[in-house]
Amino acid sequence: MDPVQVITSYVFFSVVAGIAGAIAMLVVMTVIDRAHPDGRNMIVGVGSLLTRTQANARLVGCLLHGIAAIGYGLVYTLLLMALNLSSWPAGLFGGLGIGTFHGMVVSLGLVWVIADQHPLEEYRDTGPAVFLEHLAGHIAYGAVVGTVIAFAPL
Repeated sequence: MDPVQVITSYVFFSVVAGIAGAIAMLVVMTVIDRAHPDGRNMIVGVGSLLTRTQANARLVGCLLHGIAAIGYGLVYTLLLMALNLSSWPAGLFGGLGIGTFHGMVVSLGLVWVIADQHPLEEYRDTGPAVFLEHLAGHIAYGAVVGTVIAFAPL
């Protein structure tokens, strides 16, 4: 098989999987956010880490989340392929496992470190609900990435 075709397929399907996973993550986190009267938008929270204000935070957050989703899509795909979990249903379960691990690391870091340093006051108050929301979002991301890769002709 042509190496250029292999690399192109890997990059293409990883990017598609990452973007689809990011959409799933946003949907899950938005649904959870709406259950809280003081729901905070994850995209604005990420963007305001750089802008240090809500002005332009949504745009910056969308760009950062999209770039991260694509980058992690490449990493998740590489891990799924290296662990021989790129077929159905192994891809789904592998993605769920990687997403759970990734979500635990990110959620713990968010609650323990990032929230204390956040420039906007409303994002400093975290707890178990914020941890679980981000964990659920990352699990959804992993499940979708794993499913897309399971059906991709890699």
